[in-house]
Amino acid sequence: MRSLRGASYWVAGVFLAGATVVDISASQGHTLEALFAVVPVFVAVNGTRRAILVAGAVALLLGTALSWWNFKSLDLGFWSGLAAVGCATVVGLVVYNERLARERRLTSVTRVAQVAQQALLPAPPARAGPLDVAHSYRSAADDAMIGGDFYKVLSTRWGVRVVIGDVRGHGLGVVPTTGMAIGVFREAAHEEPELDRIAARLDRSLARDGGPESFATVLLLTISAEGLCRALNHGHPPPLVRSAAGRVREAHLHGGPPLGLGLSRSLADAEETTMALAEGDELLLTTDGVLEARSAAGEFFPLAQRYARAPRERPPADVLAALRRDLADWTPQLHDDSALVLLRYAPRRIRPA
Repeated sequence: MRSLRGASYWVAGVFLAGATVVDISASQGHTLEALFAVVPVFVAVNGTRRAILVAGAVALLLGTALSWWNFKSLDLGFWSGLAAVGCATVVGLVVYNERLARERRLTSVTRVAQVAQQALLPAPPARAGPLDVAHSYRSAADDAMIGGDFYKVLSTRWGVRVVIGDVRGHGLGVVPTTGMAIGVFREAAHEEPELDRIAARLDRSLARDGGPESFATVLLLTISAEGLCRALNHGHPPPLVRSAAGRVREAHLHGGPPLGLGLSRSLADAEETTMALAEGDELLLTTDGVLEARSAAGEFFPLAQRYARAPRERPPADVLAALRRDLADWTPQLHDDSALVLLRYAPRRIRPA
């Protein structure tokens, strides 16, 4: 905002100086005084009330001086030029007041949106059990902070429970379903000992409350302090596993259909997969919004390749920041919600009770 304000001041000053030079250089009997009326209105777009008044005053003084230089008399042209500058200053003040009111309303709406985001999609903890955690989220809706993708990381008596999912659709229209899914997982993760029972509760809630066309791809994880990772996948992209040596591979999971379709086989077809994590291993969880991002040439974003290049020695948050920069360079505009969650197994950092 300050840079825009400074730029508008410079442009207004240059305009006044240029018009003054041209007016003085031209023959007498003609004046550009009426053009000065645009200066206070232009300053009002980004400037302050004081700047508008100063711009109006300077325009009036220069207009008076130039009119006297050109006409040497106080005729109708002289007074009409001054009236134009005065009216423009008043209009500039009206524009400023309206802009200020809109900025206050926008600030209020933004604060409400931030509170809603924290309630529906609170940031995961940076440390959960034996894991270092980082996350990154972008909504496809302009200026929205939440959409169809969701994730949650919870420390429970059964280990660290993790979910990442993608509700059908994107943007603000699916936020109610997203909030419902997060709430069901938050409760079930602390109550259910098995992942398939958590999936069953999510399936029933999505089928009952999400509507006939609402379903979600869901990936569920439980990670113990010893590094045993149990995974249950329902139509979601499998995680990428990066070893401490830097090798990246896709986890092989036996998945089933998405949840919420009302199909009896949705739960039966999914098989739990077990993986053993060594110290320093990472799991990168993502959604289709990242994997299906296309370049200008129509090529998909090579997440595995870019992830392999990301610095291992940096904190997980820095790794995700590097991936986001690569993604922004790859595609100018994301057309779907996108989420990234990075889990790094670091058991030596567990603090004793």
